[in-house]
Amino acid sequence: MTIAIETATIADFDEVNSIVKESQDEHHRALPHIFSRVDQVMPHDYFQSLLIEPASEVLVVRKNNQILGFAILEVMEAPPFDSLAPRKYAYINDFGVKSSHKRMGIGKVLFEGCTYWANSKGATALELNVWNFNESAIAFYEKLGMETISRKMTISLERETEK
Repeated sequence: MTIAIETATIADFDEVNSIVKESQDEHHRALPHIFSRVDQVMPHDYFQSLLIEPASEVLVVRKNNQILGFAILEVMEAPPFDSLAPRKYAYINDFGVKSSHKRMGIGKVLFEGCTYWANSKGATALELNVWNFNESAIAFYEKLGMETISRKMTISLERETEK
């Protein structure tokens, strides 16, 4: 009954995608003008490409042969502009824990696996994006030591039709 962090395989696609869908449904409820309701969120070809891309990694948390969480990571470098300091960092493109297993330490173990992977790739930082409505995720990441370094903002340009 040990928890293991492993590199995903193509056989893990359905289980990972079901966790991605839980998050997609949550995002759709909060921001339906941005996120659509779909049955399959992650295309199979995309998942497969992540598994073979040398700069990417899909980590899974497995317990009793069941996937409880996943993270999609990639190593990135700052563009070679004089205005930017050169740096190599890891980026978490997606991160999720099965809703039935949240607040059980799975996310913390998975995040620690992400930091270990990032360090092993020579990254100097680990970054991600989190939507502002997702207060529980923000609190989770802050508890693990992450801090906000930028903010994305929007304004709707849709006009109400005159009646």
